[in-house]
Parts: sequence; C-alpha cells; structure tokens
Amino acid sequence: MKHIALRARSVRDPRRAFTATGLGDRIHSVTIGWSYSKAHKTPVTLHLTKSKMIGGQFNNKPESWNEILDLLPKGHVEIQPHDYEPENEKDWIKYLNSKSIDADLMWHGDKPGPYETPGTLDVSPYLKNIPRLQPEPVDIELPNKFVTVQWDSNDSKRTLRPDKQQLVINQYKQQYEIVTVGGESPNKLLNWSLKHIAYAISKADLHVGVDSAFMHLAFLYKPFNCVHLYNEQDGFFSHHFRRAIDNGIKLNKYYYPIRLPDGTIL
Repeated sequence: MKHIALRARSVRDPRRAFTATGLGDRIHSVTIGWSYSKAHKTPVTLHLTKSKMIGGQFNNKPESWNEILDLLPKGHVEIQPHDYEPENEKDWIKYLNSKSIDADLMWHGDKPGPYETPGTLDVSPYLKNIPRLQPEPVDIELPNKFVTVQWDSNDSKRTLRPDKQQLVINQYKQQYEIVTVGGESPNKLLNWSLKHIAYAISKADLHVGVDSAFMHLAFLYKPFNCVHLYNEQDGFFSHHFRRAIDNGIKLNKYYYPIRLPDGTIL
C-alpha cells in the first residue's frame, strides 16, 4: 500500500487551506492515485485533511469523492479523511506519522505553484501517460459520430464568450454531432452523473472544452490529442492547463484570439 498525502495548504496563498473545493481538484487527485497505482502495481491511499471533506460548491464532497472513486476498478485507490486541519505541510506529515502512517507529500515538480514547496513525491511524471479507464456501460442514447462539449465554468477567465463558443461549435458541426455535457446539457444524466458523462466522453471522437472538471475527466478516457481545449490570450492558465498543452492537447483549433493595440481581445 502506498500512502500519499494531498497538500494541506494552497499553493497560491499559503494563508488558506487547500480544500479541494472544485470537482476538478478531486478528479485530479484521484487521477494521481490511479496513475501511481497502475505504474507501481500497488494500491494507493490518498490522505485528506478535514477541509477536503466539508463545504464546496454543492456541499457534497464526501459523495463526490466516492462518485469519482466508483469510476475506477476496485483495489486501486481509496481515500482516508482525517479530522485534522494542519497549519503547514510539516505539521500535516508529523500528524500522519503520529498515526503510524508513512505518507509521501505530493507536489507538482514540473509546474509548481508560487508557494508550492517540494514534497517527497513528485507526481508530475504520473500525469504524462495517464492509464485510460474503461467506462461502465450505461443506458443512454448517443449519436454514431460525435464530440462531447462543455463550456460552462465558474470562472469567466477559463472560457470563451457565447458568440465565440458558437463559432467554434459551427466548425465541429461540419463533421460531428454535438453532445453537451455539464451544466448546460439538456440531458439531466449528462448534467450530474459522472458515470454517464464519462461514458459519453469515452465514446466521443473528441472532447471539446475548457479548463474544467470535465477536462480532467477526459484525461482518464481519451488520449491527449483527442482533447481540444480553448482559452483567451488573457485567460487563466492553471498549471493543469499548461501541463495539458505540454502533454499534447489541441489548443484553440478553431479560434485564434487576437489582441488589438488597446489590449482588446477579439
């Protein structure tokens, strides 16, 4: 069994805890465990601080963690929450050691955050060749040749304006039918059910979207070159997004952001 401690503090603001508020944070964390487990043929336990199990956008973190884990074959990754909120990473590892848990503190060695101090386990190599999952069959009707699309984001800096989205979609419509996933999908199963969304993404020719939770989900089911992502020149480029570009996703295939001399983005 490999024990991995998810970081306790935010790598962008050490005054704040890293709470795994977003679904994408949780999928990314489980992806690390899955990739490590497959690479080393050992089960992985992810250790979570108290704040990673409470609150969040929909106040459903425990259910969300379990829904993500249910996408994986049994015996690879599990989570162990702790009723403890450490002051820093050293305090977090000291606490785990006091519970006789020999855990490695994860960090992203390729693209560390501004305040991300090195841990004992650089997880970036395990994000370059993510083992693909086989989806659980579900009862949903899908077209024969289609792309999954997701534009909605809580952060306007991570997506395109609706008029630009439509310009992009019109290009894909010349070859594919469009299946929208996420909050804008007309199909309720493709709004909320991860196993239905994962199945649709796995069967699609491409996944088209933005830096979001379903970008992370797509990485579990598609080769990087079958994931097309979009962003503005002045958009937010997270370490996840920058890593995805390095790993071979297609960036802005049908949209070319142009900056005018006054700074306006067309």
